[in-house]
Amino acid sequence: MATRLLSNHPVQETRANQRNWRTALGWWVVAGALGVLIRYQLVYPVAGLTYPFLLHAHSHVVLLGWTFNALFLALAATFGSGLRLSAYRKVWVGFQVAVLGMLLFFPTQGYATGSIVASTLHVFVSYYMVWCLWQDLRSDNSLSARLVRWGLFFFVLSTLGPYSVGILKARHLQETIWYPLSIYFYLHFLYNGWFIFGCLALLFRWLENWELVPTKQVGNRFIRAMALSAMGTLALSALWTNPPGWLWLIGGGAALLQAGSGVWLLGWLWQKRSALCQQLEPQAFALARLAFLSLGLKLMLQLLSALPWATQLAYAQRNLVIAYLHLVFIGVITFFLLAWAFQQGYIRRSGLAIGLISLFFMLTESVLVTESLCQQGSSYVPHLGEWLLALSVGLWIGVLLLWVRQLPVHVYRSFSLFRR
Repeated sequence: MATRLLSNHPVQETRANQRNWRTALGWWVVAGALGVLIRYQLVYPVAGLTYPFLLHAHSHVVLLGWTFNALFLALAATFGSGLRLSAYRKVWVGFQVAVLGMLLFFPTQGYATGSIVASTLHVFVSYYMVWCLWQDLRSDNSLSARLVRWGLFFFVLSTLGPYSVGILKARHLQETIWYPLSIYFYLHFLYNGWFIFGCLALLFRWLENWELVPTKQVGNRFIRAMALSAMGTLALSALWTNPPGWLWLIGGGAALLQAGSGVWLLGWLWQKRSALCQQLEPQAFALARLAFLSLGLKLMLQLLSALPWATQLAYAQRNLVIAYLHLVFIGVITFFLLAWAFQQGYIRRSGLAIGLISLFFMLTESVLVTESLCQQGSSYVPHLGEWLLALSVGLWIGVLLLWVRQLPVHVYRSFSLFRR
């Protein structure tokens, strides 16, 4: 049963979900504007703006305002119960208040009282979300429900990272290796656990509804392999510290296991591509295909990262890390969530907007990787800052156009650019 966040009436439910998705996209617009400002600051510094503060604001708003909100809306609509209408509504409001607090405080003070309070509020509201979804899944033994439970577990596990950061800061241990490792712990289980497993749950629910799902035995083996590899690949985040050999073996073995599981999944989807094409509307199918291609590339790069030379390259080239994170959060997670929302009718389609987002995403990835490879050869990309600024503007325009497409029809039609 779909969760009705604002209403029990079917028509009002659809409109409420559309408004909520428009809000989530709005946070992406805001985060994108911050990203453009960051790129501008690197090329044409503006007095009074602090780069690390802006970076914190951008990352928190895009992760929690767009990606987290979108995944919550999708999971609540797919696995939630209408019996918890009031609870899910409170969760949604709590998320928006927390993200607004981060937007207000991070650019002006970085990690300080206001931003810490807002971040902590989001964590505690998320715990309430976990409890609500877990209760709604008690009687659901499907493969998709198992994936949701694993995702919820990984999310709770990820929150140990921010707690560790707080403890280390209180003890003035920010300069130790444990400080970045705590951040990597949080990010790893957030995207390799919560976000990836959440998207897999939505995918498997599609397959179950369309009777395309593998047997329960095969599906359970896939889930166990993915869960085990998600825990083991945490070791990859520590390879830059020159750890003992056994940690390299754990990270490499887990990456190999996850790559094998991913190859099986992509192979299964390839076998079912004709049926999927019939079930999915065209733009949702195109976005899902981009997400699956990005997933395959992500798994390949993760496997390579277990090699010493690749670890050193990533450690020396920050742009490679940025490109990898963009690949995961935009290429895999965002493209899949957009495909899901298009398919459900919660986001209106816009070929122009999606085309711009896809184009400038791929161009940005190409420039970041090219610059990293050039630096390895003692060369560089001319006017890199200007290029990245221009590409970030293009990507932001695509996101903005997609958000405008979600405005009420009478408002949307007032924009002559969209009339066709």
